[in-house]
Amino acid sequence: MSATKIFQSLRGRIAYTDTRNGERALIFMHGLPTSKEIWNPVLPYLPSDWRMIAFDLLDYGESEKINQPISQVERADMLDELRAHLKLDKFILVAHDLGSSVAIDYMGKYAQRVEKLVLMSPPVYPDFKEPSIVKLVRVQGLGEALVRLLKPILLKVGILQGMVHKQRLTFDLFNSIARGFEGNSGNAALLRILRWGSPFNIFKNYPTIIASIRVPTLVLQGQRDPYIPEDQVTRLRDTIPVCKLVFIEDGAHFLPMDTPQAVGREITQFIAA
Repeated sequence: MSATKIFQSLRGRIAYTDTRNGERALIFMHGLPTSKEIWNPVLPYLPSDWRMIAFDLLDYGESEKINQPISQVERADMLDELRAHLKLDKFILVAHDLGSSVAIDYMGKYAQRVEKLVLMSPPVYPDFKEPSIVKLVRVQGLGEALVRLLKPILLKVGILQGMVHKQRLTFDLFNSIARGFEGNSGNAALLRILRWGSPFNIFKNYPTIIASIRVPTLVLQGQRDPYIPEDQVTRLRDTIPVCKLVFIEDGAHFLPMDTPQAVGREITQFIAA
């Protein structure tokens, strides 16, 4: 794992890691409620001659807590700032969970920058239903109390419910995620990201963007994912012209931690093809 670097974007300070090896560049984008460390279990199963960049979205991990809401489109703009900072003309975009929805917005504005696209456990259609734990935290007053009193439990339960191989959420891995939400500023950041908006409104343009995607796309879905319905991924497969859908039988939602070897194998085969 390379040392964390900081990039000052127009919207806040972005923490990222960069192996700097190889000509083929991959940018890894995590989802809710994790951080760039979610990719650490996968990296050993990818070719060492690839350049691999992982970053924390604003309000997550080691990136800045910005004290204001940020839209998925603004997050996509921030990703392109990072791309420009890294002097990448094109790259392979790998995204998980809510990072996949940011990836869809990125494709809507910057598709010419993406060589190939990998989406994992993606909530991307307007009819997606938020998990119950998210709905609870969205209740004003109740959410504040739950985060203040039970934050570590909420995080751990939410992640473990989305893993088959629960022992792979190690003490160090969980702490690296939880550290991003320490203190009052972390509480506020966690509330902001859990209250990101309704899929009906935020994802309303996604069907049109998805239909416009022309780059080779890989969709990875855990067969036992409790959060993402199967039809979210089958629609992607049936809409994107060059799209491969792979179900990981012994995986749930947090695939990079749950089934890292399988994820690494599928990404390697897809990119090498």
